[in-house]
Amino acid sequence: MTSKKPDGNEPEHVVVPPKSQGDKLDYTYIIGGILLWGLIGWGLDNLLDTGWILFAALPVGAVCGYFLARHHQRHGRLDGGKQQ
Repeated sequence: MTSKKPDGNEPEHVVVPPKSQGDKLDYTYIIGGILLWGLIGWGLDNLLDTGWILFAALPVGAVCGYFLARHHQRHGRLDGGKQQ
């Protein structure tokens, strides 16, 4: 890792992950989507007294997490994450 001094506008405590960790970020979005939609499905199952919504919500969460990860890869900040 290179030691680069921050710009005048950039705080010193900001840690920017290297580009090689992009694949790990994809898995994080997918797992997060599964957990979020699983929780929503579980809550709806308890609220509506059903047993199938949780199992329908899990793949929906995986697909949503996948598309969110792809969106962030395609439309990432072009200025390297620097704020104005």
